[in-house]
Amino acid sequence: PASDQAFSVVRDSSRRSPRSSCLRSFSEVHNTTATSEAEMALLDSSIDAFRSVASVVLDSPAGPFAQELFILAAFGTSYLFWRQLSRRSRSAARRAAKTADIAGAFCAPRKSEGSCVERRAARPSFGGGGRRLGGATPALSRAADSAQVQALEKRMLRHLDLREFTRALNLYRSLERDGRDFGFSEEVYSSFVQSAVRVGKIDVVERMVRAMKQQGINPSTRFWQTTMKMLSSRKHFSACLSLHTVFARQIPADKVIYSCLINAALEVGDPDRAMTMLQRYGSAAIDPEDYILFFRTHVARNDVDSAEATFEKLGASASPLMLNLLLLTCVNTKQPQRGLAWLRKAHGLERPEAKLVDAVSYNTVIKGFAQAGLPQSCADCAKEMVAQGIEPDDITFCTLLDACIVDDPRGDAAASIVDLLARRSQSMDCASSTPFIKSFIKGLLRADCVDKALELYSKMKASDRERPDIITYSMLIKTLIDRHDLERALQLLEDMKAAGHQPDDVIITHLLEGCRHAGNLELGKKLFAELLSHGVKPSEYTLATMLKLHGRCGAHREAHDLLAGWQKAHKTKPTVIHYTCLMSGAMRTKNYEMAWEAYELMCANGVKPDGTTLSTLLPGMLAAQKWDCALEIVRVATASGKTMVPPEMLNNALSQIQAVGGQQRLADELRGLMTSAGVSSFASRSGGHRRPPAPRSA
Repeated sequence: PASDQAFSVVRDSSRRSPRSSCLRSFSEVHNTTATSEAEMALLDSSIDAFRSVASVVLDSPAGPFAQELFILAAFGTSYLFWRQLSRRSRSAARRAAKTADIAGAFCAPRKSEGSCVERRAARPSFGGGGRRLGGATPALSRAADSAQVQALEKRMLRHLDLREFTRALNLYRSLERDGRDFGFSEEVYSSFVQSAVRVGKIDVVERMVRAMKQQGINPSTRFWQTTMKMLSSRKHFSACLSLHTVFARQIPADKVIYSCLINAALEVGDPDRAMTMLQRYGSAAIDPEDYILFFRTHVARNDVDSAEATFEKLGASASPLMLNLLLLTCVNTKQPQRGLAWLRKAHGLERPEAKLVDAVSYNTVIKGFAQAGLPQSCADCAKEMVAQGIEPDDITFCTLLDACIVDDPRGDAAASIVDLLARRSQSMDCASSTPFIKSFIKGLLRADCVDKALELYSKMKASDRERPDIITYSMLIKTLIDRHDLERALQLLEDMKAAGHQPDDVIITHLLEGCRHAGNLELGKKLFAELLSHGVKPSEYTLATMLKLHGRCGAHREAHDLLAGWQKAHKTKPTVIHYTCLMSGAMRTKNYEMAWEAYELMCANGVKPDGTTLSTLLPGMLAAQKWDCALEIVRVATASGKTMVPPEMLNNALSQIQAVGGQQRLADELRGLMTSAGVSSFASRSGGHRRPPAPRSA
């Protein structure tokens, strides 16, 4: 600035010569800051007065102190003159000084083709040092202006193309400080906005859009589409609304632009503002599928009347999502019956190739009735859903259970729905009613409402048209077995046989599990024989349950024979799990001989034992003092170089062998096997058990 330059000149000169240099420096300040004849005359008179006063003061004894005061006065005077002159000619002088190498004169960039250009072109241009630049015509100034703007545009666009956003923004800010931030094309602002959105500088986006507004630039439809889509995709919804505030009605009535704006208003929780945009959005020649924003806005505002009017306007062109939003509006306003009426009306608008009502539609209305505490209406709606050929899903049953069971501890609502299902099933097609009731029974069982499920089963069994299928029987029997109610489970088995259904492997397995809980081996053998008589091939789960049943009742020899002949009788090879079940049952009754026979049978059939098998068998062999058998188990457990049983179990085995005495050879072999498997021995050679070594200190 001129004041800084003046202060520097005066300060340096005064240090060299106290009196004459100070006056001479003030003349330099005069030459630096004066830009017109009137202003020069004013400065000349001020300097003459300053000289007369300075001559008197500097000759006085306080001359050195006064010299410093004169320096500060010179600075203050130059600063005041600079402030006054800069208000009128600062921008023109700086532009002229910086563009003197490009053209003989530089005029401020014009905002439009009107009077602003002529007024700026008529202003005098100055070069460096305050001298007037002659020979520059308005046409030449405009040519320099256009060339400079194009050069700056290319420079900023090049930075933005190279992803050098900061450099481009710094260049723009320097032009803004110099008053040269106008005259640019829409491409520059669009590139700045897109780059700012990518790097997350939303303040720059708003700044550029406001600059376009100040420069009188009306952005194109493409600019608005690109900007709104980029902001919306990055969830900068507040920024979208800020841009709408700046330009308001000047934004084109385009469906892409206003869909982004309406969505932004809904996302920030301002549905009333979204409502004000719907008129402009509707005037953009939108398609029927674009009306979804109308329904979203009506849902957010709980405006049922407007949602109904929009749906009636669309008619058969409406989509299932639009219908569901209309129903949700009714539910949110506590009017589920109104939603049900629209649901029925929507069925009349359906076409064979385009269905309008889906499972979500009925689930929404059922949820409304559940919230209103109307379980019977929930059941009616669910029945109607099945009658229309729409299969209920998990949400349907969860809603019914929540409404009729969870929120009704006494079970009155559940009983009402069960009665309703049983009573109204007579008027429904069996093929459509049975799956629904079966699924509802499944839901009751999951909610631990076994009595209500059995009540519905009884009414279903008494019906002339609906009969429980084998899946229903299987679910009920499994639930009763889990509750250790074998008697009622067997009753269901008899009902199933009477209904013409033969029990399968899954049902028999459930019943065998019930026999194991009850300790009834004879009944289990009878059920298993009945299964085989019907030609049903038992599964590996059936075999495991039979082995557990025999072990529970102490029939280990029968279990051994069953397992030995299983592969020949049923063409299925038993697994290590089955042999482990046999060993575990024998160990439970301390029949160690049978447990070892099961192990030998497993090895003879080529089944390799796992860690669970060895860990089950080793303690039994040690308890029976079968040291050779125990050592054989350890050999198998450590054959791979790692132990398959816990190290503590091996140390316990070594300790017991040493404690007996006379088995030093076996103890040494066991210690060697442990060492080869990387297991530390805590038992001393003389017998007993020693403590593990303490860790060494650092």
